[in-house]
Amino acid sequence: MIGLKLEFWFDYLSPICHKQHQAIELLFKKYQFNDLELLYRSYEMIPKFEPLEDCTFYDILSKHHVLTFEETKKVFTDIPKDLKPVKVTDAHRLSHLAKKSEKAFEYNQMVFKYYYEYKKDISNHEVLMEISLKVGLNKEEVEYVLSSERYLESVTLNRENAILKGIFEVPHIRIDGKNRLKNYHTDEQIIEALNMASATYSKTDYCEDDNCERKKAR
Repeated sequence: MIGLKLEFWFDYLSPICHKQHQAIELLFKKYQFNDLELLYRSYEMIPKFEPLEDCTFYDILSKHHVLTFEETKKVFTDIPKDLKPVKVTDAHRLSHLAKKSEKAFEYNQMVFKYYYEYKKDISNHEVLMEISLKVGLNKEEVEYVLSSERYLESVTLNRENAILKGIFEVPHIRIDGKNRLKNYHTDEQIIEALNMASATYSKTDYCEDDNCERKKAR
């Protein structure tokens, strides 16, 4: 695989994004990549979401996917029953610090795990600090992010840029800037898409006599 980029638009409040990240984790366990860059893109389903006491995952997903409450219940059958939606803007802001520190995979893996498996409140700054230190982020930098609005613009711009690209729902994967995988995909489906993108890329660069795609395009 030659110089491919795998972009992943996600929100921590989406159980489907959690499932998708687990598939990405499995992908990197099963396969070795020489030059595949995984890029995380924040996409708050409800920007700057502040949960009300009686808010449920069904409320958030029905609004995001433009479904009725009953339709959402039928479509999303594996919603955690004992987990409440929380504010995730700070977790997203820290994901940009993790990206800068080359710890994005470890950080996002841990945030999803803490929320969906350990049932921890990922809006809580002590929990976010615990996660950040566990994956090797600098304590002073984490404290600065949490005490300021650092990376808030980055979170907002990620979502706005996604919409400009025609991305309106998460999870969403884009490979090499063009091949798109909407909604949930298994690790096998992702590797198939990566192989197709790699083959297409190689074909474009391959020349033999008159059989050159770049010559034909001129």
